[in-house]
Amino acid sequence: MERILSRAEMQAIDKKTINEFGTPSRVLMEVAGARCADAIIRDYPDQVQDGVVILCGSGNNGGDGYVIARHLFAFCPDILIFSMGTGRMSSESSSNRLLCEKLDIPIFEINSQQDLQEYVIKGLTTTPILIDAVFGIGFKGELPILIQNACAAFSALAEVVVAIDIPSGLNVDTGNGDCLTADLTLAIEELKYGHILQNGRNSCGKLLRIPIGIPEIYKEDIAVYVYNDSIIPQRPVDAHKGLFGRVFIFGGSPGYVGSARLCARAALRSGAGLVHICSRREVIGYYSAACDEVMNFAIAEDKTGLPRVKAIKEMISRADAIAIGSGMGLDAFALRLLDIVLNHATCPCVIDADAITLLAQNRDMLPLLKKGNFVLTPHKAEFCRLADISMAELDADLMARLIETQAKLGCAVLLKGHSTLYADGDKTLMICAGNDALATGGSGDLLVGIIASFIAQKLPLYQAVCSAALLMGNTAERLCESRHSYTILPSDIIEHLGDTDA
Repeated sequence: MERILSRAEMQAIDKKTINEFGTPSRVLMEVAGARCADAIIRDYPDQVQDGVVILCGSGNNGGDGYVIARHLFAFCPDILIFSMGTGRMSSESSSNRLLCEKLDIPIFEINSQQDLQEYVIKGLTTTPILIDAVFGIGFKGELPILIQNACAAFSALAEVVVAIDIPSGLNVDTGNGDCLTADLTLAIEELKYGHILQNGRNSCGKLLRIPIGIPEIYKEDIAVYVYNDSIIPQRPVDAHKGLFGRVFIFGGSPGYVGSARLCARAALRSGAGLVHICSRREVIGYYSAACDEVMNFAIAEDKTGLPRVKAIKEMISRADAIAIGSGMGLDAFALRLLDIVLNHATCPCVIDADAITLLAQNRDMLPLLKKGNFVLTPHKAEFCRLADISMAELDADLMARLIETQAKLGCAVLLKGHSTLYADGDKTLMICAGNDALATGGSGDLLVGIIASFIAQKLPLYQAVCSAALLMGNTAERLCESRHSYTILPSDIIEHLGDTDA
């Protein structure tokens, strides 16, 4: 796993390195710029020799840009620097700009639209490499119009765009904001939230971490990581089905029978030893005919037509993992079933789809989440209903809303999305896998099945949840190497889980 930091955390460890460890800020800037230049030369050796344009702001990100210019100058005499900062230049940046001037590296000021018109539209016609060193992690708000126009004009002329630390205009904590799209982003010392969240994953291109010598001891309290371990349950060669766990899936209702079947097939395909679908008696015939490997049970009813408590308790007492919610419905039958499972489940339980909506509609049930080993797997709309917030509030700061809501609920939460987030009070993890091939009804049911399967196979809860999301996302990405994403169905993902070329 890789650490990922907020703005405040990165600024704090920078400050400690300077004030406590004793590394001068100018030395950190020199190391950052030199190592960024090395990375650019290594990744784009031909383009570097043909010419480089560097956009420098007035802050420390701009200072990194001036250092990069000096180090690239030995490989490429055709370097142009465009200064477009509006604030007071830091002393480190000012010193490094002076060194560029001593090397006679051309520096042009862009202070107005007229300057931009003269230098770009009338003069510069193309550049092999554009380096964005205008704003770094301290940036908040919206880019000034002049800098928006400059970034758009210069990037249109570039073969390759490289962002230093983070693309200018992207909020480092939220990933929100309009910015140019980089081919390569050089993350100084550690990854930041904004590299992964919201617009960040699309805007940063390839991410490369650039260590600059900050002591590891100053990072010991960092609690957020990018999860990329892909841990799959081990299977001894002399194993039998009883070793790989028993999954009970509660779901399905008239008109929504496919959800539970997808969940069950995914659980089987990801290694569960035994899988049961427990559904309403009026649809149980569908499951008996649809999936030979799954055991199917009609939910016993009491005199009122609702699930019988004793029968459900007996079922879940045999489970190693439970999945509830896929196509379950939102009626009194579904509500009673959810209530029984929440009150009596002793094994880990994955709560998804209709079960999440029922919780949002019946908030007096939420305290039950604190008593068991539960994980909720909402998409963004379901999360908003559960957290009682608007989509705008969630999108404004995904990480903050997730951590805040998880603390209130008292159970693990996996917030599904382009970048998927997991929090359980001890760990906060990001999963960066998947694409639009998963933007199809049924993908969530598939994920729940894999999670339940991995739990039944005795992976710790966080590993089961995050490894399942990673496996599904990686499978979707791999399928898109040979076919268009819009042709891929959840059933295709199931059939290709665990392909040996993964």
